[in-house]
Amino acid sequence: MPKKKGNVGIKPERRLLWLKRFERGESIFQIALKENVDHRTVTRHIEIARSERELKDERSAVMRGALEHHFMDLLNIVDTMLFCLETVRAIEFSGDNEFIGDALHQHIPHSSIWQLSRRWNACITGLTNLETGVRQKLERRLSNDKNLSAINESKSGEMFKRIHLTLKYNPNEGSQKTLASNLQSMESDEKLSLINVVKTTISGFVDLDDKESLALKGALSKIDVEMKSWDEFTEYGDLRNKLIETKVKLKDELRVLKWKRIVSGRCRLCPM
Repeated sequence: MPKKKGNVGIKPERRLLWLKRFERGESIFQIALKENVDHRTVTRHIEIARSERELKDERSAVMRGALEHHFMDLLNIVDTMLFCLETVRAIEFSGDNEFIGDALHQHIPHSSIWQLSRRWNACITGLTNLETGVRQKLERRLSNDKNLSAINESKSGEMFKRIHLTLKYNPNEGSQKTLASNLQSMESDEKLSLINVVKTTISGFVDLDDKESLALKGALSKIDVEMKSWDEFTEYGDLRNKLIETKVKLKDELRVLKWKRIVSGRCRLCPM
């Protein structure tokens, strides 16, 4: 029987090796004999090694789960950005999304995603401001038309009131409407026809006789022709094209990031 060595000098690496040898079929006494230690020492340290390995495995599982959830949180932000592109709205975060969005930026601070996002938001803001200006300008032009003013006076001001509501709000959704929201089909070359929107609203809410209808049609057709030369529509076209180009590039970058499923870099929320 080997001389009892006690517990002195048994390092974690050594007892882990004993555990592996034991699991491969080597007996406690064989290990004790070769290591020149008491068999009870071998038994005790094999149990310690088993507990240490189980704890390590548990920690690894916890870490793996934390990493998976962390990447899911980051990729949810990517999905939110993609949703903004598809619904043609500014990419903005609030609450926890803002917090996680900052973490995503820390992971990939030099990605072109951020520059493209700023460009996208600038286009949305430009289109929104432009739309407001166009609607206000059109309302002033309609109000200054003598034929339309006469019809409006005969309707106790109801026609211009309806026009004002139409040009300020979306009659179908009940919320403020912008040119940006009208770019759902951005691949189409069709432009928003505000004149048709006005015409539809008037015919739906204001009763006109044949003479008034003819005068209304003539006035709106004349204004529609004038609008085609407005500088605002040239600017609209340029911004629209820039928005389409930005969407294509940004969407591609976001989809690559999404389907990689793992985000490179680190952030202060990383669990390791």
